[in-house]
Amino acid sequence: MTTEKAEKKPELIKVEIARPRVYKWSSGRYLGKLYKEALENKRLVTNRCPKCKELLWPPGAVCGRCNVEAGEDWVVMSDKGTVIQYTYLVFPLWDPHYGDRLANPYPTATIKLDDGVYMVHFLQEKDPEKLKNVKRVQAVWKEEGRGRGLGDILYFRTIDE
Repeated sequence: MTTEKAEKKPELIKVEIARPRVYKWSSGRYLGKLYKEALENKRLVTNRCPKCKELLWPPGAVCGRCNVEAGEDWVVMSDKGTVIQYTYLVFPLWDPHYGDRLANPYPTATIKLDDGVYMVHFLQEKDPEKLKNVKRVQAVWKEEGRGRGLGDILYFRTIDE
């Protein structure tokens, strides 16, 4: 009898229901200002340390050099810069923040913006031979579907100067 009961387990049915998971969180006063300016005005902003006068990137509450409160001295930065170095990746990846598949291949670069801060972002140029000559670049902003902070910049394109 005991073996018959062990064999008659109830059959379970698994039903998966895909539901969107909407998250809302505060990026804070300083990053929030950067995200808002990117969304509404397609521009990069940061704040300045009142003591050493250095630009903080990304904007923050405290200067890491002086250890003083950074304050609200906001600076609108240029979206042009110089490529310091680039990396040419040739394998499929997914954006960990949004789940989007990244283009393959996709070059990324460390860019020194005209205001002196460094930023890492994608480049438009995909030809490895032409990448060697890329020096000056400018941000290309999304026209629609903005609201991702620095993700609102599609890539940096080569400019002649």
